[in-house]
Order: sequence, then structure tokens, then C-alpha cells
Amino acid sequence: MDRGASEIPLAGREPLDWVSLLADEVGPRRPTGKAERAAAELVREQLEEAGIPARLEGFLGYSTFAAPFAVILGLAVAPALLAPGHRGLRSLLAVGSAAALVSEGNLVRTPLSALLSRWPSQNVVAVIEPQGQPVRTLCLVCHLDTSRSGLMFHPRAARLLNPALQALSAACLAQASEPLLGRSRRGRRVLTGVRATLGLAAALLLERELRGEDVPGANDNASGVATVVRLALESASKPLRGTRLVALMTGCEESGLLGSQAFLRSRETAGWMFVNFDNVGGPATLRFVRREGVWRRWDADPGLVAVAERIASERPELALAPSDDPIGLTYDVSPVLARGGRGITFVAGDNGSIPNYHWPTDTTENVDPDSLDRAVAVGREVLAAVDRGEAD
Repeated sequence: MDRGASEIPLAGREPLDWVSLLADEVGPRRPTGKAERAAAELVREQLEEAGIPARLEGFLGYSTFAAPFAVILGLAVAPALLAPGHRGLRSLLAVGSAAALVSEGNLVRTPLSALLSRWPSQNVVAVIEPQGQPVRTLCLVCHLDTSRSGLMFHPRAARLLNPALQALSAACLAQASEPLLGRSRRGRRVLTGVRATLGLAAALLLERELRGEDVPGANDNASGVATVVRLALESASKPLRGTRLVALMTGCEESGLLGSQAFLRSRETAGWMFVNFDNVGGPATLRFVRREGVWRRWDADPGLVAVAERIASERPELALAPSDDPIGLTYDVSPVLARGGRGITFVAGDNGSIPNYHWPTDTTENVDPDSLDRAVAVGREVLAAVDRGEAD
């Protein structure tokens, strides 16, 4: 890896320099891969050189969300390959698929992910203590890894991704009615149609794994890393008054939010506030997401939403706006919200889609410097408001 840009002192590096450092010099950062590890080590080293204590926290993960979905879809489609007489086995497979979907979707206890997690990944964690006695903890979150392209992420279909996954989740749950519908010819026809739909989803998943390519991840999510690093650097030079700041840069977000879940399992975070920056550099409106999730949805923290609303009202030049519906898929804050915790995500998107989402065009050239600067400015406002106790 060419370390040319990494020779620039951290204090003199602009957010776009960080995007280039990760997207161009490190390149695609597949979950559990060598490049993901290299990115984590580079960020940790740079923070340490800037005087910010940082460490790597290891966990086990897997490289693609295709792994758990292949199991879930495989179990769902398998009954169609068995003769109607195998009623017990057909029912067992159908119910097992729905149970796996429900357990994975709750983002709290995910036994299938635990079973599949066999390869090392890591989070970068840095802690910046306040000037005085800490009265609260604020965790800034972003992810280091990148995704893979595929027809399911084609730009023309990006805005339909979330509703399509909702429909597929409903189909997976519906096919669990095998014990009932499998008793009649009409019911079996319904199940055949549902499973044909799930089979198509499995084919798209396979196409992504075979024909897709690992993307540079400039917007998703070198832009989030750039934002969090900038805010951490500024907070280290001028610590907050009573707020302990934790910077969390996760691995394996793209394969199933595994880094975020590992972090939450490793410590007590009750009362913490989590502010997530993901895809904040695209040429689109910077938004705070009021609700996250796909087939299960969780509301963002009301106190943090109120802070974001005030910033949007008082700083119109930042062009910050709410999104009442999810943009994209789940985020690193989703497991926080699923556990009843406090969090909010900022993402740049319009009409329910994110520019260059999981596509080879997610390059540094397609990151908007003004969008990135606005994300940093919004982050500064959030930190200041939280430190004043506005979200308590």
C-alpha cells in the first residue's frame, strides 16, 4: 500500500484526505479481510500519533451478509424440493427458516451469526476524557469496511431495496405456514409462489457473490470515518466539559453489523448516547433518520432527534433535514436501538436512496466535499449540544 497521503500530519489533513486515504490507498475493505485490518491499523496509528489513545478490539465475524441469508433462504426454499409426503420435514425446514430470520433480525441475540463467525475482524476504539468529571458518555460511530456490488444494488433499484427486503421478509415468514397451507392443494400453490419469489432472491444473492466486485467505499463509509476522526481530533485538542467521548470505528458492518454488536456485548453502555455517521459524503441532503430497520424498525432517541431538529432549524445553511423512513438498510446504531438504547444516524440521501450505494462508482471523485464539510459541522453542533445537556 502506498502510504504517501498517510505522511500528511493528522492535524493538517482535511476530511476528503481521509476519504482518499481509505478509498484510494487502502482500497476496498472487505469484512474480515486484510484491507479491513490494514485500514483499522492505519486509523489507530494515526490517532495515536495525534495523541489520542486508541486500540484495536478483536472479534470473530464473516465476510458477507450472503452467509446468513443463504442459510435462511435455503431453508425456506428446500421444502419445495421435497415430495408432499415429507410433511414433517417440510414443516421443520419452513419454520426453521422463519425462526432464523426472526432471531437475526432482532439484532440482540443472533445465534446463526454466532455460528458463522469464524474469521478475525476488529473495531478501533478511542476514548477522549472531558475537562471535568464525566457526567455522560457520547459514542461517535462509523464503519471501516466496504460492501460488494450486485444487481440488487443497481442505482435504478436502490430506492426500492428497503421495501423489497420487507416484502422478502414477509414472504419468508409466510412460508412458515407450511404446516397449515401444506395440507391443501390451493395452499401448496400459494407456498410455491412464495418460494419462487424467495428463490429469485437467492439467485440475486448468488449473482452478487459471483459477479459483483468489492467497491472502494469512499462514501460508504470512508466519509463517516473522516467525519468521526475530525470530530475526535477537535475534541482531543479542546475536550468537552462533562462528556466522555468514545470514537468507535467498526469492522464487519456490511456483513451484518457484527462489529457494533461485538462492542455492545463487551461493555456496559446503559445511558450512553450513540451518534452514527454513514454515507455522509454523497451529493444529497444530509438527513437524520427517525426510524431504522427493515422488517423490524426502531425509533431514534427522542432527545437526539430534538437536538437534530433544533440544528436544522437554527442552522439552515447546513441543509439538514429529517427522514421519517429508513434510508438504505440497517446501521451500526440499529443494534443499540434494538436493545432499547439511545442513538441516531446521519446519512446523505434523497428519495429513499443513497448516491452510488454499494456500487463501483463509490469513489473519491464522487464524494462531495461540501456535503462532507456539512456533516462535520453538524457533528460539531451535536457534540456541543450534548455537552450542554440538551439531550439528557
